[in-house]
Amino acid sequence: MNRRLLLFFIGAFLPAILLALVFPQRAFRGETVAPPPTVSDADIVAFVSDNCPHCAAFKAYAAAQKWKVELHEITQAESQQLFARVQERAPTLQQGVPTIVVNGHVIQGYKDDATTGVKIATLLRVMRERPGESLSFSAFLASAQHVEVETTEGTCTKGCTVDLDAFIFHIPLIGEVDLSLLSLPMLSILVGFLDGFNPCAMWVLITLLTLLIATRDPRKVWMIGGMFLFVSGAMYYLFIAAWLNAFLIIGFNFWVQKIIGLVAIGGGAFYFYEALGKDPNACQVTDLQQKKRIIDRMRAILQKSAWPAMLLGVAILAISVNAIELVCTAGLPAVFTQILAFNDVSTLARYFYILLYILLYMIDDVAIFAIAVWTLHATGLTKKYARFTLIFGGFLMYALGFLLIFAPEALTFA
Repeated sequence: MNRRLLLFFIGAFLPAILLALVFPQRAFRGETVAPPPTVSDADIVAFVSDNCPHCAAFKAYAAAQKWKVELHEITQAESQQLFARVQERAPTLQQGVPTIVVNGHVIQGYKDDATTGVKIATLLRVMRERPGESLSFSAFLASAQHVEVETTEGTCTKGCTVDLDAFIFHIPLIGEVDLSLLSLPMLSILVGFLDGFNPCAMWVLITLLTLLIATRDPRKVWMIGGMFLFVSGAMYYLFIAAWLNAFLIIGFNFWVQKIIGLVAIGGGAFYFYEALGKDPNACQVTDLQQKKRIIDRMRAILQKSAWPAMLLGVAILAISVNAIELVCTAGLPAVFTQILAFNDVSTLARYFYILLYILLYMIDDVAIFAIAVWTLHATGLTKKYARFTLIFGGFLMYALGFLLIFAPEALTFA
């Protein structure tokens, strides 16, 4: 590792180390499990926090009693807005968790199972025995009548709010980007688009197109170039799907999440180094000898007379080249698939988001291919544009890394 790259890594990890010392409960909270899936329109609505031991006690008791609970993580923007509506009905309600609403009653705090737990059970039993007199959560919000708050011991007030402005970045030419409000489709589009702009994946396509155009055979440009793009995209799709399945097999693991966050911070530092510490169009993974061997293989493929042999050869070339260049692009897919794994979406939806990611990942290659076909001239990105995308990608990876370590709930999308 050269000295300049080492300085970029030190500069990237130093803020993370300082934050971990200031907020150790966020960075070193110990192993956790995924929160139970929320049940819509449940009789009990609770505002909780992952960092609150009283919330954990309430959830454990609710699970043991087999209660259906609609849970809202208080650090999420939507939960903050809903909590504000509850405060309109209960003006004396202060910011704190757990806050539990059942049958029109608002309880803040959870002392223990024998007191608060029994109180909730009693309210729930009355609600079920007298359905005509019960009040659902939606009816409670719609009511104009104010209610008193029953405050008990076991209330957590620290970490119950979140500075949403901390997740907002002002990006040149793009404008304001709020990571906490991004949906999974938007995250797939944004991360996939940025992942596509890397010199390791670009130089092979440009070199191949240059050799194809030199043959003066439009069919070869279309067929060979198109095959290379298709196989490259398909292989990258399989690579990301493998990442996803690995995380799904591992499950929601606290330490894996933190490690991926550290990888993202390191990846952000590497992107900054690529943009500011060296020529952004130069690949550090493939050396000159490897590039020469790859170019020789391209020439050998184009000299074949049979179309099946050429197509098979370029497919094998795409697989081998992309296997080598995956070192350049492992960071963003790892972060993306970790976020995808701990979001509660269907298997079909996960693979659709990967497909969306791939489509945006390939869009720059498709654009270069289309320009080459139209103008019969192979050209790549300018250094200025490549540097801009690397800086933007660095900021995104850096921010995602910090969120995975210190505020993973901001990356859980409804």
